[in-house]
Amino acid sequence: MDIGLARVSTRDQNPGLQLSALEKAGCDAIYEEKVSGVSKQRPVRDQVLARLAHGDTLTVWKLDRLGRSVAELLAIIEDLEQRGVRFRCLTQPIDTSSPTGRLFLTLLAGFAEFEREIMRERVLAGKQRQREEGRPMGPLPFGWSDADTIDPDQADLLRSAAGRILDDEEPLNRIVDDWNSRELKPGKAERWRVTHLRRLLLNHRTAEIVGADVHLRLARLFSAPDRQRQGRPGEHLLSGILTCGRNGCGQPLYHAVKVGKPGGPPQDVYRCKRASGGRFSGCGRTQITQGPTDKIVREMFVAAMCSDLLADSLNRRHAELLATDTTAEELDDWRAEIEELEQVIPTRFGTRTMKRRHTELQRLVREATTQLMRQPELQALYNLPRSEAALTAAWESWSVTERRTWLRRIFHHITVKPPSARNRGSDVLARLEPSWKV
Repeated sequence: MDIGLARVSTRDQNPGLQLSALEKAGCDAIYEEKVSGVSKQRPVRDQVLARLAHGDTLTVWKLDRLGRSVAELLAIIEDLEQRGVRFRCLTQPIDTSSPTGRLFLTLLAGFAEFEREIMRERVLAGKQRQREEGRPMGPLPFGWSDADTIDPDQADLLRSAAGRILDDEEPLNRIVDDWNSRELKPGKAERWRVTHLRRLLLNHRTAEIVGADVHLRLARLFSAPDRQRQGRPGEHLLSGILTCGRNGCGQPLYHAVKVGKPGGPPQDVYRCKRASGGRFSGCGRTQITQGPTDKIVREMFVAAMCSDLLADSLNRRHAELLATDTTAEELDDWRAEIEELEQVIPTRFGTRTMKRRHTELQRLVREATTQLMRQPELQALYNLPRSEAALTAAWESWSVTERRTWLRRIFHHITVKPPSARNRGSDVLARLEPSWKV
């Protein structure tokens, strides 16, 4: 097969020119990737390279679509040659099936890296000039109309926010909701968020607007231990897993405390939260009692995992992952042959053909054995106990975080439908509508 590979550096660029050229070149299949050429993570390219087999051809539009480092390019081409894969470039006279093409490959790869180094030097020189001139690095922060001029309207907002936080002890989310309701735009973004406002108030250039003393007080306030709550593990089983079932909402439900009647105890619930601090955007009308809901979802999980229907589904998924022409016996034979080749290749009897065979076998074994590992959630579910007693015991031994992980492995989400009647208790089970992954 002739495989085409197209790449653009950012998601804003259009690969249409490359795709059209590859189609006209007769490529049987074309893969597209949107990532920087110097990025260490090139999943599409790496997947294409791994799937190429003896007799295939890899076609690119330009040399730098494959890589921009001379060492990387030459390593890829050498690996393709050893595996019997041809490489060609449409806009440059490179075809590894000819000596001339290989010569051009080495020369052009060198020029590509040289050009990149020149560009890098220019960027570094520009940044150094900015530093020497005292101009800020990066995008212009909110509050400034240019590098040296404060925007009076935006500066007033920042001073007002600082005063509301420090003097009135007003929470950030209330300020954010106020600004969003007034349709104040935070630069290029559509809405203000708590994290955005906090980061902006801590920006060193904001000190020039609100004053050094105020900026220092804000920094101390935001760095206080009781405010550092980012990255906490989930404390409530179904927060973010339940979703609102009202028309036009569909937002996640989170834990909340419902204040009962005067003198009565508060009640833990899951609630669809209204807009707050730019974080939530629900209708605020749907809620369900936490305790019974947690219990029912646990029973759903145990019953589902012990059912024959889900076991059949897992077996079918397992079979689909392994549905290739490779059998377990062939896989064992490949591994045995690899061991034999590894003993012979280092000796004087080793040949280039043996090395190519060794490389090909390693690729085949790697692809076959990693199919299931690419689906660790499926493998974990496949290994769970299938008796209700054993699974219930396992559930009780898990932390809340572990239970949430298992639930996310089998549910996309669980929809909470509105209650059937107003001001009357409703059947919790009847309100839950799970969306299964398997």
